[in-house]
Order: sequence, then structure tokens, then C-alpha cells
Amino acid sequence: MEHDNGSGIQEELDRILLEEIGRTSSPQLIEHALRPHNVGALEDPDGEATVSGLCEDTVRIQLRLEGSKVSEIAFMTNGCAATVACASMATELAKGKTIQEALRIDGHKIREALGGLPREHTHCADLAANTLRQALLDALEKKRDPWKKLYRSKGRI
Repeated sequence: MEHDNGSGIQEELDRILLEEIGRTSSPQLIEHALRPHNVGALEDPDGEATVSGLCEDTVRIQLRLEGSKVSEIAFMTNGCAATVACASMATELAKGKTIQEALRIDGHKIREALGGLPREHTHCADLAANTLRQALLDALEKKRDPWKKLYRSKGRI
């Protein structure tokens, strides 16, 4: 008998989940919910923010700048699949953009890039956009006043 390291089970779970949500969700939403991009934490980021939504989901976004462009970005969340997908897409949209371009990313742009969201989850895109905006503003503040970077909290989600 061949030993299964769990990958077969995961593939079957993914297949069932895709079948279920595939009826009402776009391929982009499914991709970012099941295989989120830029998950994790950055050591010594230039900017970061942690924001909680009314639904009690929390998103943390950290970023690193190279000049005025977002060179690295990562997120973590304790939220639902829609929040994961929105935070993942927000980081993808911001990567490589100037600070000014990234500040224009709003909930509408995230929803559009994901091919839409179910009505009950539209707030997830706004949460991701607001967190991104706060992380960018934090980076700008630290750029203006570098000493503030020394007093950053080491909070976790």
C-alpha cells in the first residue's frame, strides 16, 4: 500500500471547495482565496498597519520601499476566505507601484481585480484597501521622521 503524505487529501478538499464556490465566484477570487500571494511577514518593514473590520476580521500589511516604489509587501489575516483573497489582491496590485499609485487602490479596484465579490463580502475589499493605505501612510511618516521606526511595536495578529 502506498503512503499518502496528505497531498491527495488536500487536492480532494481543494476540488470540493472549488466545485462549491466555483458556482458563484470568479477564477481570480478562487485563486487568491486558495493560494494567496504575499502571505507572511517582513523583517524590519518600512511601513505596516493592522486594521480590524466591523466583521472582526483583522488584516496586517507590511511593506518595504525602494525609492518611492513598493518593492516588497506581505500580509497576514485571521479573516475568512474573502478577506484572504482581498488582502492577497491588494498586495499584488500594490507591488511595484509608486506610493502615490498604491494610495489610489481602493475597495472598488480590489473587487474589480477579483472579478467581483458576493455582496456579503464587499466590506472585505474595503478592509484590505484601508489597511494598505495605512501601511503606505506609515511608510511615508517613517520616511519623513526616520526616528519613529525605532519605536514600532512588534504586535501580532
